[in-house]
Amino acid sequence: MTKLKIRLAEEKDRPRILEILNEAIAARKFTAQLSPATLAMRKDWFIHHSAPRHPMFVAELDSYVVGWITLTEFRAGREGFRFTSEISYYIDSRFHRQGIGSLLMHRAIESAREIGFRSLIAVVFDTNISSRKLVKKHGFRLWGHMPDTVDIDGESIGCDFWGLKIEKL
Repeated sequence: MTKLKIRLAEEKDRPRILEILNEAIAARKFTAQLSPATLAMRKDWFIHHSAPRHPMFVAELDSYVVGWITLTEFRAGREGFRFTSEISYYIDSRFHRQGIGSLLMHRAIESAREIGFRSLIAVVFDTNISSRKLVKKHGFRLWGHMPDTVDIDGESIGCDFWGLKIEKL
């Protein structure tokens, strides 16, 4: 029987997290990052997401990481955004449409509330129907649209900003 677990990411997960990210980069439809990520390139990013204020969670299925989600500083260096976080997530394509994104999203929202964030921002390509459905399912609302702002291999894609107001319990 398979067992899915959501937990904080650990250093041992880093290569697998990058495999999942690099799969999304190669697909050319989920992220504006176009070059593969390496451990060296992402060293500071991993350190940042080891801190309590900006956690990274992984979805682990029978000890195998199948997806991850992060809370990231929104507009770094601008203190006025200190109660807002950007949320980013990626799931191994072999595990899409199995509810893993929802479980990760639920945990990240819960964590954001515990940390004291008041708003979450998800930046989603307007062509990414699955991700749009996921954020809507979790209460995000469309806060902004930027038409044709992303260029991937000569194709222009719009970018949507989805927002969630986090209510205190």
